[in-house]
Amino acid sequence: MVQYVFTPWRDRYELLLVREQMYTGIETNDIEAKGHSSHAEGSVNIQNQRILDDQETQKRQHKAVARVSMWMQRGNCPHMVESTALLMAAMLSDKEAAAGENAASSAYAIRAAYSAAFSRFVTGLLDGHQDKQRKQSMYSIAKTIGLPATFVELRHQSTHEQLPSLAKLRTAAKKALLWIWEYYWKQLGEDNSDACRKTVLRYLSEGDESKLAALFQEFERWPPERVLKTVQEVKGSLPGNQAFLKCAELMQRLRESEEDRKSSKSGTADTTMKDTEPDTGEADEEDDFGWSQIATSRPFLRQEIGFLSSALVATRAMHIQSIPMWEGSSNNYAYLVVDDKSKDAVIVDPANPPEVAPILKEAIKAGKINLTAIVNTHQRQQEADIIGGKDCDGVTKTPGHGETFKLGDITFKGVHTPCHTQDSICFFVEDGKDKAVFTGDTLFIGGCGRFFEGNAEEMHEALNKRLAALPDDTVVYPGHEYTKANVKFAASVSQRDAVQKLHSFAENNKVTTGKFTIGDEKEHNVFMRVEDPEIQKQTGETEPVAVMAKLREMKNNFKEPEAKI
Repeated sequence: MVQYVFTPWRDRYELLLVREQMYTGIETNDIEAKGHSSHAEGSVNIQNQRILDDQETQKRQHKAVARVSMWMQRGNCPHMVESTALLMAAMLSDKEAAAGENAASSAYAIRAAYSAAFSRFVTGLLDGHQDKQRKQSMYSIAKTIGLPATFVELRHQSTHEQLPSLAKLRTAAKKALLWIWEYYWKQLGEDNSDACRKTVLRYLSEGDESKLAALFQEFERWPPERVLKTVQEVKGSLPGNQAFLKCAELMQRLRESEEDRKSSKSGTADTTMKDTEPDTGEADEEDDFGWSQIATSRPFLRQEIGFLSSALVATRAMHIQSIPMWEGSSNNYAYLVVDDKSKDAVIVDPANPPEVAPILKEAIKAGKINLTAIVNTHQRQQEADIIGGKDCDGVTKTPGHGETFKLGDITFKGVHTPCHTQDSICFFVEDGKDKAVFTGDTLFIGGCGRFFEGNAEEMHEALNKRLAALPDDTVVYPGHEYTKANVKFAASVSQRDAVQKLHSFAENNKVTTGKFTIGDEKEHNVFMRVEDPEIQKQTGETEPVAVMAKLREMKNNFKEPEAKI
């Protein structure tokens, strides 16, 4: 019988990538095992100074810790993976606190972080080996699996006594990482079956531009078609838009290099690159989606912004096309905004490249658009010319609050709305008399985003001061199609006709994005009516921020009524 194993990572390569990032600056020596406890100090030598001094190393380790945190949310993350991330996070915090101005006052917090990580590591590991039929002591289990007894002692001290000293915790954390390497990570084996693939991964993960030229030259060790095929495979296996586009850019660079080599060899003049992709065969074309052309035809295409929506709505010079993603689950929207006159375009929040890229590729090949940027309303993983909040991965430009920029005749203005995430930005777009706003996960039709990184005061400021100040005829394009659920909650706290009309529209129309304005939201969105006596009565609060907080609490706990409105 087939047994399925569910993992939080996409594939083995993603797991090995985290291992590589986490243990950057760690040398592993394949010493024949004599028992795990004896290996803790010798088989892996953590070069502590290098880890703490190398900013690029710390950046990679932070990425690995963040990815493991995401895996934990998905579930089924192995305890050893989580323990590695917790210990590494404590070490990184230790270094950053030591470099800060309040190092002394941070010492206790760092000790607590180390202690919590160590206690969770030891307790979870030993509990997993506990015999449910015959209870064993922690020391007995530790001896059986080769865990040093000092780890058990430190776990006891961290949990039941005064926190151990920083010096003791630092040494123990380092030894624990060594032990985990031998016990878990080393057993995964090496991804050494394909040296070409390893070189591709090194190139993609290299953050120092000055080193890329030397790495690129290493590809000459293999036939061009093999390198292109390897990059194509890597592109399909790594998560996130940023990795996807980096692979596409590398593929284009490889093709250009091969064209130059052929031209030089045949004695022809310098070749002018066309706006179409060179014919490199079906293997290279398959699933390319045109991202390589998008990523490399514009040298400045490396910014993230944040905006737009609905099925090609034509205005004087502005077209907005909504691109549904993950329909039936999170129901996201990406938006393609095109200036009709210049054909310049930006793509907003393209969270799922396989669904977005074919549409872009078709438009580019047809000569309908000239893609200039990716625009993000809040942190996501992707790259191109990337305009967005400061925490967006790969961002090259973060517009200030109220700052404007142009796309042909279209004017964009950044409206900072921190709360759902602290880097959330909405984008107000204006072309003559036509106005739109791309609200991401801040404002939905009939609702608003959760306060993941903010509070009620920030959401009140975002909705009822900043977005409410936009012209009432501004069309709203949110990041998700959540209207049906939102209006059911709204109807539970408001009997206003506008709410009933929104409910009727949502029941009879699959798409609501781009169908309502800021003026409409002021009427049917209860989160934008915090000063309305009807809403204040339902929440039992009168102060606007308190009303906002109560509404969010009520919405989080709302259960859909059985009867229809």
